[in-house]
Amino acid sequence: MKRSIVAIVGRPNVGKSTLFNRMIKKRRAIVDDRPGVTRDRLYAECFWNGKEFWLVDTGGFIPRSTETITSLVTQQVYVAIDQSDLVLFLLDTKVGLQTTDEEIASILKHHNKKVIVVANKADSEKDIADTAEFYKLGLGKTYPISSASGRNLGELMDAITDNLPESFQEEVTEDIINVAIVGRSNVGKSSLFNAIIGENRQIVSEIPGTTRDSIDSLVEINNRKFNFIDTAGLRKKSRYPDVLEYYTSLRSIRAMERSDVVLELIDAAVGITTGDIRIAGSADQMGRGLIFTANKWDLVKGVEQHRFTQSVYEKAPMLRYAPVIYTCAIKGIGINNIIKRIIDIDAERKKRISTSELNVFLENVVKEKHPPAKRGRFIKFYYITQVKVKPPTFIFFCNLPKLVDSSYQRYLENKLRQEFGFTGTPILLIFKPRR
Repeated sequence: MKRSIVAIVGRPNVGKSTLFNRMIKKRRAIVDDRPGVTRDRLYAECFWNGKEFWLVDTGGFIPRSTETITSLVTQQVYVAIDQSDLVLFLLDTKVGLQTTDEEIASILKHHNKKVIVVANKADSEKDIADTAEFYKLGLGKTYPISSASGRNLGELMDAITDNLPESFQEEVTEDIINVAIVGRSNVGKSSLFNAIIGENRQIVSEIPGTTRDSIDSLVEINNRKFNFIDTAGLRKKSRYPDVLEYYTSLRSIRAMERSDVVLELIDAAVGITTGDIRIAGSADQMGRGLIFTANKWDLVKGVEQHRFTQSVYEKAPMLRYAPVIYTCAIKGIGINNIIKRIIDIDAERKKRISTSELNVFLENVVKEKHPPAKRGRFIKFYYITQVKVKPPTFIFFCNLPKLVDSSYQRYLENKLRQEFGFTGTPILLIFKPRR
């Protein structure tokens, strides 16, 4: 599913992070009254009336600032505007129209983006009346809201979904495996891509991707077709490395949404970073197959592969199902192993287990370890069934589904993997009362 990107933009301290949290119904951004607190971009899935989109929180936008850290934030905001399908231009009703607001409005007009003007902190009827001055910006209707209380948020959400392009499910071709190559800048994505489609491999076609940030290459290898979604060759130059990393993360989201399997490149000389884990976590949440690819392994001295693998799993324990493989893309080392792993993981994502096998499994694992009693109540499992693939999804029917704690859920997941495999793919466990 291709989803639109909506960016919240405005000068410091107008309530962008509060609105972000209100819209996604979670507290993920740092909320602080001091201007400039939100420096790193956050993004999250947002849902309203059956529509889905990516919501991006940005830092305080001061276009003319010469301070280094403020200039960095400004560069990141430009990236968010460039990548977005719709911009929420947030203003502060309490302080009224400011020169910086007018500068931002001019920039948004220049970018030719769809813009919704949002007047925040409109807590009273007087505040709502005061929002009339924002029409001077020439950006159309103003939506007065209070992100702190949620006032008029429903009307704003309706306006957002009305102004988004339709999300769509791209055509699925069962015999083609879609592979996204993602990772931070300078980890070797271009080299890996070139190694994969190099000699003795037929490039069937190379066409612009359905997003503005990727090139799709349909490649046939050993009579199997792969669509490699490459974002590496489309670099956004910036004097600020953090801006490039942010730009890369937005492109990665677009690519991963369209993929079956994600190749997450790690710089082996550096090790797995927080940014790497964040991107891999997004792949996991989307239900995509995942392979950690430790590139530039030839530069690592004195570290054994199993030690490196262990360090990856220690930092990302919930992603232990994803294999770690070792490559030197520039020398073509490890490429055949990548192809084999992609094929195997694609098969694991499509694997189905019969209900009879699953219920024998359930009986055995519950005998081995009973779920703990909760408040004097005992959990009884009745049966299990697999309801879908890509990713494999299982429903456990029991008498007290809400009392199955996370520890026992992990136990069941680990046992499912021990018994049936599912290497490289997330699996989803759902607990319901018996029908």
